[in-house]
Amino acid sequence: MPLDYMDSRLVAPIKKRLFDEIQNSIEKHANYRDKVKVFHKFPYKERPMMGVVVKNASSATRMRLSADDYAAQMSSLLALAGAEGKDSRVLKFVWEDQNNVTKFQRDEDLSSQITGDPAYPTIGTNRVFTVNHKPIVAGPFNTKFADNFAQVTLKLNGETTFAEYVNGEKGIVVLPLAPPVGSKLHISYNYGNMTPPGRYYIEVLTPDPAHPDQGTQFVIDPIYIVEHEELIARTSGTETSAQTANKNLLARFDVLYTLKNKFATKIYLERGIDYTITSAGAITFLKPLITNTSLFIDYRWVGPELGPFNLPDGDYEYNNLALPGVILAFGSERILGDKNVVIVYPQREPAAKVYSGHWNMNIEIEVISRDTQQLPELADYIINDMWSYKRLALINEGITMESFEPTGESEDIFDENTQDQYYRTTLSMVLLSEWKRFEPFLTWIMDFDVHTYNFPPTTKYYINDEGKIFEKVTAINNEPFEVTYPQIGRVRYY
Repeated sequence: MPLDYMDSRLVAPIKKRLFDEIQNSIEKHANYRDKVKVFHKFPYKERPMMGVVVKNASSATRMRLSADDYAAQMSSLLALAGAEGKDSRVLKFVWEDQNNVTKFQRDEDLSSQITGDPAYPTIGTNRVFTVNHKPIVAGPFNTKFADNFAQVTLKLNGETTFAEYVNGEKGIVVLPLAPPVGSKLHISYNYGNMTPPGRYYIEVLTPDPAHPDQGTQFVIDPIYIVEHEELIARTSGTETSAQTANKNLLARFDVLYTLKNKFATKIYLERGIDYTITSAGAITFLKPLITNTSLFIDYRWVGPELGPFNLPDGDYEYNNLALPGVILAFGSERILGDKNVVIVYPQREPAAKVYSGHWNMNIEIEVISRDTQQLPELADYIINDMWSYKRLALINEGITMESFEPTGESEDIFDENTQDQYYRTTLSMVLLSEWKRFEPFLTWIMDFDVHTYNFPPTTKYYINDEGKIFEKVTAINNEPFEVTYPQIGRVRYY
């Protein structure tokens, strides 16, 4: 989401967008690609023989869609924050990369996981199968974990069958009956391709020789957030140690707790009394664990630096390869050493208030030629290509062409000595451009900040006679805790 930024889509971005599309139209035409150039408003000393000039908007009127411009509340997997002590202006906004949030796996072969007794080849012994990609999600663009048979497609020996149980988070599918030995089992499913939850520090590096105060590359320093990692599936009470899946842990952010089952109350372990933990994730238990429970841990760990990546060449360009599923939109400010923080949530949640409206704009495009026959042909081609083939694609970007028409031809003297003339026609475009402004708020507790988070008295937590903290499970809690949502422009992370 934007950081102190309003996606106005007034003169500069609209002109640049139309310039790119018209240039693309010219490059597609075999007769024009080597003869016609597209210019911004007369940036040349000599008049070209044939060309297209994208002029500035002649007028623009703001259209209100509501009294205060409020449009909706947006849910997202992403949020953008500032870094402590930095201007945090390198990123203008972050967006979900719709084509890469999830991926589709077709007909993955699970046949190798089928087991059985060779003496009884028609009777299988395995009903539990694990897929190669996890988590399995509920559908395309949907990041919720799959939890029912309708969200995967199973084929046993070419015939459609149904799962009894699906655990999308772990990538597990359970069949009602174990397939016989020699069967062929295939599965098709959607899986999450999003960057893991965490906080990602985007920093500008590598000075630009032409502009020493600006950078040409960026790196990403990730802090990953792990929630509900299973350390021990079922405790016996004799365990003395455990190990987290990741190392290089951040201190003071580990939380251990046990659960009898997923509906039971959480029983928290206290660091220094019940256990010790090292930065490498090695856990030593100081007291016996409660028997017949599952032990889980939440923690953060520091991953290796990602990059360097080249900053996009042009202003207001993007990168969607550095972080899978994330579009990083860069502005024109590439201050050396500047830093932004991108937060990735595990699930979509309310991320920002959205304010929106429209600009009604008039754009003039001038077509120039010294050939009276080629002038109308070139003008007709541009109108037809833009209106017929590119109009709908631009609508999806919030740019709607209301009309695109020639307004008349004129002629001017090209050479005063010979009185040669050149001819021009003006194409008038009326369009609506949509602007948006975001007022984001953070809904995921990244740090316990007394200025942001307040825990009111509640009966959800209580302490037993041994001093253990229990989390009481309630069906509905009207006040789980109060959160003051800070504006993104004010939140700063070290």
